[in-house]
Amino acid sequence: MNHLYLRLAWSYLEPQPGKFNWSVIDNIINKWTMKGYSISFCITAKETNMVYATPEWVKKAGAKGAYYDAWGVNAWEPDYGDPIFLAKLENFHKAFATRYAGKPWLEYITIGSYGDWGEGHTSFSSRRSFPVDVLKKHIDIYKKYYLKSTLVIADGWVNDRRDNNGSQLRDYILQNKITFRDDSVNVSYYVDTFPSTYSVQSPELFNEVFRHRPTILELQHYYLQKKDNDWIGVDGSIKGGELLKGAIDISHATFVGYHGYADEWLKENPTLARKLANKMGYWYFLKSVEIPSSLMRGSSHSFKLKWENHGVAPAYYRYKLKLALKGTNGTYTQYLTESNNKSWLPGTTVAETYSVNVPQTLAAGEYKVAIALVEERNKTKRLIELALKDELKGNNDFYEIGYINIE
Repeated sequence: MNHLYLRLAWSYLEPQPGKFNWSVIDNIINKWTMKGYSISFCITAKETNMVYATPEWVKKAGAKGAYYDAWGVNAWEPDYGDPIFLAKLENFHKAFATRYAGKPWLEYITIGSYGDWGEGHTSFSSRRSFPVDVLKKHIDIYKKYYLKSTLVIADGWVNDRRDNNGSQLRDYILQNKITFRDDSVNVSYYVDTFPSTYSVQSPELFNEVFRHRPTILELQHYYLQKKDNDWIGVDGSIKGGELLKGAIDISHATFVGYHGYADEWLKENPTLARKLANKMGYWYFLKSVEIPSSLMRGSSHSFKLKWENHGVAPAYYRYKLKLALKGTNGTYTQYLTESNNKSWLPGTTVAETYSVNVPQTLAAGEYKVAIALVEERNKTKRLIELALKDELKGNNDFYEIGYINIE
């Protein structure tokens, strides 16, 4: 698990104008960030299971909207272009960003102020597509206040329009360097309608962004997939698991939400969970090693390593590659500064050459050559596990890849 994704209605956090109930999320944030996990947010203005996802006081202040029944709840949908609504929405995000934007544990912000569940469609409310210029105003609010945050938007903002203006919105999203998420993977309608792309409606949107920003998938509710026989097929095959693997490939997904309870998911899908955890994002293999058989103290030499990324996406942070020469009379370590894992793209082999400087003070003898790829970010330090056998991992989590003589 990388992060917790918190989607909740605006009305929970601002029950009265300018009066914020941050404890609703702070209790969760404090608990899980202390354990080393990140947090992502989606604050919505329309939910199907509550009357007022947008606070009722916004309506009373004069914002226009209408009520629509879905599953027995007569929920209020705001007019997303209403100036009063937009002004109140901006005030909220100004306060929210002041409190949370820039935090080291913040993974990303989903632009969730438009459509049912923030997914960019009005399928369970007015069934209308609000003008592109209106939705650009929503995007502009997020761009104004979350300057250093990764911004994410559901593909429904582009795909689920009832006009021909989706391309205009797509271009604006790409211009503003916003990445995409798909919240409908393994939903029965999309499984049936888009079988050749594993229920992903528009993989081309993900192709536009994955090289520079992470893409995200969210599954249909796990219990509904099982109820509808979209997870375990009637023949016992792992239907949903196979679809999910295909969706990860085609969307280059770094993050995937299984949309259920972790204990249930892991208990029922232990092997699949391990496979997908490797496949999504990056998965680094050391293809070959070229190192000299001996080194002279006080000299500089070249090491050459070839890397392959068997995952579906690049990494979006540069990690540090560290070398260790471990002998009976001591250990020497240095960073291999020429390394750039961000260039190890999926499906490629990348050869890198590093300068190794052996100090004059290092004792002569035989040394093990070991490497470690380490993330040092946000005051935390984490080993990046490589696709190497566990028995190659020696002390201090370095992978031992050869021997060399120091003369």
